[in-house]
Amino acid sequence: MGNQPKMNQHLAAVFEEILPALTDAGIRYFVFGGIGNAGIAGKFLRENQDVDVYVEELDFPRVESVLKRLCEKHGGWDADRWALRYSMLRHYKRPKLDIYIKDTERFSVVPVYSVSDAVEYRVMEIVTLSKSALIQESRSVDGYQFFSPPKEILLILFRSLIERYIAHYNKPKPPDENSKHLIDARAVFPKKEVDEYIARFNEKAKLVSDRDASVGR
Repeated sequence: MGNQPKMNQHLAAVFEEILPALTDAGIRYFVFGGIGNAGIAGKFLRENQDVDVYVEELDFPRVESVLKRLCEKHGGWDADRWALRYSMLRHYKRPKLDIYIKDTERFSVVPVYSVSDAVEYRVMEIVTLSKSALIQESRSVDGYQFFSPPKEILLILFRSLIERYIAHYNKPKPPDENSKHLIDARAVFPKKEVDEYIARFNEKAKLVSDRDASVGR
């Protein structure tokens, strides 16, 4: 038992090297998404593929420089094969950087944008956050240390993710009880809110099932 590997040990390089390198460069980062939810709960809730981070828009070019140096250090000759990939959300021209380790995405970072007295997180739509989104709070999960925004910001972002998932849900069966969204939701939301999400997923799945049945007639 004592030698059993940690959950999410495949993300150790992110916590032990990438995030500290950002801090050492004077860059404030904010972990959100599944690992952010784990930070709220104080424990890992499930296996996470990667760590999602946002930074202030003005810091994004410096983040790219830090990540390039790390990938050069762990480049093609290294068994872990770190690679940096750049992409652009065309609608908002919002960039994204990903680090792949052994050909699997393990770290993602996007900028957020300060506008008057708010902060914009840009995905398929704009999620408007208060300036408190730029407050770092220290988290500790299974011995890993990192910074996240305040809990209320993490929950706003997670709610927006679930709303997008429901809006675009296109399967004839609702998500499995052990789906990542429901695992995280049960850990950070009240039961009543989780039950409402499940009911909406069921309704959406029934609409898709009925539609498929009518097309097949």
